Amino acid sequence: MRRLPLKLGVLTGQDALDRPVRWVAVSELEDPTPFLEGGELVLTTGMRLDAGNAGPYVDRLVGKGVTGLGFGVGLGHEVIPAGLVEAAARAGLPLIEVPRDTPFVAIGKLVSDLIAAEQYDEIRRAFVTQGRLTRAALLPEGPRAVVDGLARELGGWAALLD
Repeated sequence: MRRLPLKLGVLTGQDALDRPVRWVAVSELEDPTPFLEGGELVLTTGMRLDAGNAGPYVDRLVGKGVTGLGFGVGLGHEVIPAGLVEAAARAGLPLIEVPRDTPFVAIGKLVSDLIAAEQYDEIRRAFVTQGRLTRAALLPEGPRAVVDGLARELGGWAALLD
């Protein structure tokens, strides 16, 4: 089992850990999908999960585009039910074991902080790019320098049409 921050353990879906997490949703519903948009890390203690409904539960989450499932152990279940582990493995869904002493809110805060850091970095990069293009526009070969600079920033082609 691979360990993540907050003493989390990855049981399945290790190949899909690079999927972006858009938010964290905590739910004990048998079907939380009507309240999800896709891209969430769903956290649960599995209060309504048993061997009979684990497969359909995972299928619904995957169908909605959920990024991963965090399962809190030590409250309703001492270990993650085998049927849930098997269903998540079959679906390629990251299944993360959350120990009893790791609050779900700590996971939510961590994800929120990471999302904010990514957004800040995107804004910073855009601001730096804008400065470069503005300086290029002030050069004697202004339009050509802006087009060349934009192509470099994009890592592709840029054209100026009149």
